[in-house]
Amino acid sequence: MTERKGSVPSALHVNKQVQGSENWLIEKSLKCLADGKVDQARAWILTAKSLYPKDFSVQYGLLQMQMSAGQMQDAAVLLSTLLDDFPDEQLLWEFVEQMMNAVETRRQNTSLEQDVLTFSSLFAEMNSHQQQKMISSFANHVRGDAIRYCRVLVLLMRLHPASVQSSAIPAIDAISEAMRSAQLEGLNKARHILVAELLPAILSSQHLFITKSPTSIAPPGHLCITQPTVQGWLEWTLEYYVDMAWAKATPSQAPVSLMSPTRTRRFSLDGHGVDVGEVDPWDSAWEQLARVASLCQWSTIVDSGLLDRSASLLERSQRLAGLSSSRGGDGKGKSGSRVPKNETPLLYVTMLVWLESCWHYCHPASVDSSLPSSLLLLPLSRIKDTKIVPVEPEAKRSRRSRTSEEVVAAHLSIHPDLPASCTAVADHFKAAVQSWRVLNTTDSLRKKSDGLLKVWAKGQWTWPDLFQRDFLLYEGNMDRFHKLSNAGDAPLASALGVAALQIAFAAFVQDRDDKACRQIVAIFRELPDDNGHIAAAVQRGSALYPDSQDASAPCREFQLTPSTCFSLVASVVQALICYYMSLGVGETTSDIVLGHLLVLCQCNWPQYEPQFSEVSDIVRERKAFSYPQFFDYVVNVDVLEEMSFLHNSGLKLTLLTCNGNPAKRTVTRGVNKGAMEETRSAIERQVMHINGDRRSVNARLVRFLKECKTLF
Repeated sequence: MTERKGSVPSALHVNKQVQGSENWLIEKSLKCLADGKVDQARAWILTAKSLYPKDFSVQYGLLQMQMSAGQMQDAAVLLSTLLDDFPDEQLLWEFVEQMMNAVETRRQNTSLEQDVLTFSSLFAEMNSHQQQKMISSFANHVRGDAIRYCRVLVLLMRLHPASVQSSAIPAIDAISEAMRSAQLEGLNKARHILVAELLPAILSSQHLFITKSPTSIAPPGHLCITQPTVQGWLEWTLEYYVDMAWAKATPSQAPVSLMSPTRTRRFSLDGHGVDVGEVDPWDSAWEQLARVASLCQWSTIVDSGLLDRSASLLERSQRLAGLSSSRGGDGKGKSGSRVPKNETPLLYVTMLVWLESCWHYCHPASVDSSLPSSLLLLPLSRIKDTKIVPVEPEAKRSRRSRTSEEVVAAHLSIHPDLPASCTAVADHFKAAVQSWRVLNTTDSLRKKSDGLLKVWAKGQWTWPDLFQRDFLLYEGNMDRFHKLSNAGDAPLASALGVAALQIAFAAFVQDRDDKACRQIVAIFRELPDDNGHIAAAVQRGSALYPDSQDASAPCREFQLTPSTCFSLVASVVQALICYYMSLGVGETTSDIVLGHLLVLCQCNWPQYEPQFSEVSDIVRERKAFSYPQFFDYVVNVDVLEEMSFLHNSGLKLTLLTCNGNPAKRTVTRGVNKGAMEETRSAIERQVMHINGDRRSVNARLVRFLKECKTLF
């Protein structure tokens, strides 16, 4: 079917080749009808009909007159006759198509357009047999156009559910063959009609008989379909709606034909009555899964509430974990009660939970439009007072998920620049982790899920690979993380910037070596400067997620952070402090390193106050300290006050540059008493004019990290 094109086509306008008395009689009838002389118009058209009973133009003119006069019952009888007598008249099929478009419009909404009401009234006057015969005849007429043919049969099944027995399989075969012949992939109109209209119409029919055995006989009037066939339809649906979600999140820059044989990210299916701009692909996928679960009697997932959309993905992933833990390799529960061995329902629901939560995690803006388009999961080094909290060594792990007792504790925090809504992104990551573990509880689930993902993604979906990297990092499987990151066919194998920064952080947290720390700083210096606009625009999020952790307990710590220079500076500072402290800070530590630590300890003050105190104690014991870049980067009031106290205590401090003149070296003790006052004045000026808020401090730290050449 196509869009309605306006009023009923005129027989005279279309059939202009008709020349003779019948043409004149029809013209007179239409003129009288236009003038409101209904009786005269009827007389003229009846005269024409009696003189030319086999002329289509005359019969069609009578149909027009009867509809205009509101004689719908007579018009319905005449239309059925015309379909029998003139099956080759294109004008008649255009009329039928307009009527079916009007019926479909009326079925979907309460349109009060005159054309819609007129055609709907005419259709309602036809009996069930006449309606089915007309729609089936029109379907055969447009059989060469698979999309139109399929949509006509969908309308037939919606209006007359019993027709599913004769219409469902021909419709699926026609649309599938059309896609195969044209080599259509990705999002296209034919695929949308198949998944979003045809399959729901079939699966919603009361005349469907689902059986496990292909030899079963369906009750009379029912279509017999095997469960494997229905599962195949479900897989088509899930693949399509995940494709749709991916395409909506990554629109192409230039329009591309949707009928192209190549896969496309463009998302626009308008045309042929299809408008999916407001479609939520995830809701649609869950709706179809619930329909199939009901038909196939998958009580395992229905009764456990896994299809309840009011429950969050995290809640459903936790239910899945509980359901999975009750299963053993032999299909028995922990208590010895028998658990159904059929993994198919568990496979589909877990795949959908994982795909949706994984997708939302990799597309934070889908959760809150104020969030960045992507977030970075950074592994952090934990510092307890002046000691580095050891991280438990990671043994090589198989892909099979471990139990909760075997998983080394991991703590996830949220960067303070992010709004509170980012906790939902963290929830999605947790849900993706839980559901991915479930998919790997048994070899059969792992193989089936791998097979589905390979077929569905076709190498086009990048976000599952992004999650897998973060998952391996989160689980502490560093060997597989680095292997995936460095794989030649990995999507991020040649990644630069923030992705490479994640890899460098992972290497540093694992080994804490000089090389990894140097790489972190080198990559950070290549990142473009930004103005920290996120911090200024949003409300502060929670400091920790989901709750606070015992800082003395060994665990792996991660942070969700924006991929901006200002947001990443705190993580880089933490790595550097961790690196310096791991080398040991004491009497032999150079003034340069001590000065660098003074600058770095300003970050997120007073987080690193214990490290600052240790540096201050060393300076006090030495009674001397030289760091000429001090006033370029130190803007924290507490640090300045401590240095002022040390200065007033008579320590020998060199905090100002000598501008290339050795004779004017500034000290606090010795021959140049004026230098003592100069240092005091410099500290006072710094205190009076600085803006010590976090953004101001971070700005100095970004400049320090990019300018300082003596960090290593």
